[in-house]
Amino acid sequence: MAVRYRTLFAAAAAALLLLGGAGAASAQEGALPPLAAPPMPARTAPVGLPQDAGPHDAATIEWWYVNAFLTTESGRKYAVVGSWFRTGLTPDRKGHYLIYSLADLDAKTKTAYSVLDQGNRRLLAGLLPLLAQLKPEDPRPLQLLADQQKDRLPKPHRALPGDAVVTTTPRFSIAFEKNRIAQASDDARTWEAALQGDDFAVDLTLKQPERPAMLVGGAGKTGLGRPDDMFYVSLTRMAVEGTLTVKGKTEKVTGVGWLDRQWGTSWVVSDNGWDWFGVQLDDGSDLIVYRIKDNATGKVLRAEATLLKADGTQVVDDRVTFTPRGQWADPATKITYPASFDVSLETLGHALTMTPAFPAQTIPVIGIGDAIWEGAVEVSGRKKDGAAVTGKGYMELVGYRAPAPAGKGTR
Repeated sequence: MAVRYRTLFAAAAAALLLLGGAGAASAQEGALPPLAAPPMPARTAPVGLPQDAGPHDAATIEWWYVNAFLTTESGRKYAVVGSWFRTGLTPDRKGHYLIYSLADLDAKTKTAYSVLDQGNRRLLAGLLPLLAQLKPEDPRPLQLLADQQKDRLPKPHRALPGDAVVTTTPRFSIAFEKNRIAQASDDARTWEAALQGDDFAVDLTLKQPERPAMLVGGAGKTGLGRPDDMFYVSLTRMAVEGTLTVKGKTEKVTGVGWLDRQWGTSWVVSDNGWDWFGVQLDDGSDLIVYRIKDNATGKVLRAEATLLKADGTQVVDDRVTFTPRGQWADPATKITYPASFDVSLETLGHALTMTPAFPAQTIPVIGIGDAIWEGAVEVSGRKKDGAAVTGKGYMELVGYRAPAPAGKGTR
């Protein structure tokens, strides 16, 4: 296969991870050999903040992710999450995508949004014809291309009138009009995030001045092919304050938040998905545990946990087992997700159960997939010594698909 075609395929894989929760066609379909995006440059400098707060032009895909558990002055409980994506092969041709939601934890309801900027729509217009050839059994790339040619997006997705605004001086920020994330201190330990829906607006400051950043996997290098193909650093227990407006009523809020910073190439190879948890345990420790899967074969490509203890020490466990329990079917997309997970960390000795605060916490995404499950979970379980462990956090399930329509083949 020509190098140019391989590069286009890698770009399509990146766009589809961003827009559909999964990569492009699997090599197991027989038409294509295993493919990889262009590698990231070798890195000798340590991964971390503030040096990695801003964009990395060599990355095929990168994102800034924030979640927060909020309590209003009147005592109501909410959870908010937002993820700002940047994708593209060249520094001067990047697209941007934003997904976000607000969950009312008392009423057990959620409002979610999916917004593309015009740069992302331009990338889509170039990639969709290729994608239609790579997956001829799936009619949706051509349907989406037809919508693009008519200057529209399928509901519930929305288009930003222009391009997202990215700044790097004096500090990093990315804005989709009023929906913005920004580095608010030179050391990148303080951030600001603002999100607005049809009937809500949230404006937050998140600070983590003392606890060290978590370098996921030990050094912040999580590439599948080689370590330097994906990087991952998190601020895992941030003090949050700000305001939340719901249906015209504004209240001050306080809470605890989380910031993930990821960039690279290798998580977008082939037809991958993942199950991910970022949780804050009541003993003061914070945990990221995930597994990356090949959706075509079910093979687990990596399963790993990183625990940041209350005293700032970090431990990595690569002997991790995920056991899905039960099922929940999203009535909007017909996608079936596990109802909960048991997660065993053999080296650390934790046996945890992750249970959604309520089932209906999907966020729509655009592309081959229709949604991801991204929402608040409650954590319970035991440590190696038998002591109980509890906590809360977020679960992200990427790459789950609805059954293929009859006569249309498989996805």
